[in-house]
Amino acid sequence: MKGRLIEEHKYGWLVCAAVTLLLFCTSGLGSTGFGAYQPYLISLRGLTNTQSSTMLTIRSLFTLVGMLAASRMIERFGVRRVVTGAMLIDVIAFAILAWTNGYLGACIGAALCGTALGAGGMVPASIFINRWFHTHVGLALGICMASTGASAMIATPVITFLVERFSLRVSFLAEAVFILAASVVVYKIAYSRPSCLHTVPVGDGEKMASKSPVHAAHTAATPLMLLMMFGILVFGMPANTLHSHISVLYSGEGFTSGQVSLLVSVMGLFLAAGKCAYGWIADKIGMLRASIMLYVMVIVGCFLCTLAGNRNFVVAVMAVVLLSFGLAVVSVSISIYASKVASESDYSRTVTTFQFLNACGGLLFGRIPGMIADAQGTYVPAFSVMMALSVVGAVVMVIVYRRIRHEDHIYVRAHRAQPVNLAHVAK
Repeated sequence: MKGRLIEEHKYGWLVCAAVTLLLFCTSGLGSTGFGAYQPYLISLRGLTNTQSSTMLTIRSLFTLVGMLAASRMIERFGVRRVVTGAMLIDVIAFAILAWTNGYLGACIGAALCGTALGAGGMVPASIFINRWFHTHVGLALGICMASTGASAMIATPVITFLVERFSLRVSFLAEAVFILAASVVVYKIAYSRPSCLHTVPVGDGEKMASKSPVHAAHTAATPLMLLMMFGILVFGMPANTLHSHISVLYSGEGFTSGQVSLLVSVMGLFLAAGKCAYGWIADKIGMLRASIMLYVMVIVGCFLCTLAGNRNFVVAVMAVVLLSFGLAVVSVSISIYASKVASESDYSRTVTTFQFLNACGGLLFGRIPGMIADAQGTYVPAFSVMMALSVVGAVVMVIVYRRIRHEDHIYVRAHRAQPVNLAHVAK
């Protein structure tokens, strides 16, 4: 039995692979990689820039709906069944997008993609990793979240080929079939808990040798927590919107379809690389230093995007590389932020709230870039606004987080030094 446990304690990495496939479909193909369709929806189906951005808003709205329902559904049906159901919703979404040509059908498809993302995205992924990993948590989260970027890198050239060689309908149907097959794989591998297989999590019984995140000694005070939530909300506005508008930004500034396809693929590659790197770096040097580094990259990348009118392809590649690598911070760090500012008992509620506010940012801001583009004739001003929001959100989160951690250290020292009041204990 002991030998079996030693062998099976590594099963968590197989679960990590299944969760990676899950996010590749729900968060990747249904969100990040969906940006490749934006120019085609405008040119082939006659959507305006505002209508195209409204699709993103609808998707963000239903992401919140799915996210709010996820916790209760997971408690009732189990996380394994919930994520499988979410993937099947994605199958229906892409089937609808394939067989409807109007704006209404596009909105219904976006709503279903959002529901699948909320119910089968970051919240259940975080639950899987926290149940299956005691060590290497940051790395495991990074690998899972990297799939959202990999989807853009892998799917974009395939989408471009299928649309231009065959049709938009064929491309949507191909994604529906792929997600259906992937849902079977995820259900077969991703068991809800290690106890389901009579095994143990990765790192069970090992001494923590890295700087992997640990829970705070106590949950932060309400005023500080509210400020942290504000920072997450503000940063979530551009963070959930930037990647979806890269293709329309550069296509609108005169870049060829081949160049735009390459830029979106580069975006996917560095989103994936950034998420893997962030998780590993956060385990080694701490979440705050890793986050600051990536915040700076997002801001510089936004600035270079505002130079798209110069039609310099090298600058465009630099912008996409920095922006994509930096955007890894928003998906991976939220789960780690939650563990650093909340006690273990409050973690589930806190991570759900943080993810909810991050998605709210995309909902509130989703239509704005398209509206600005319709008014100004270009997406460049919209990227200037998103750069400013990135600065505000990042500064607020860093300052408030430092304050929360400082107070947590004071709390720990005070309780270590405080003598036990036996009379109080007796009462």
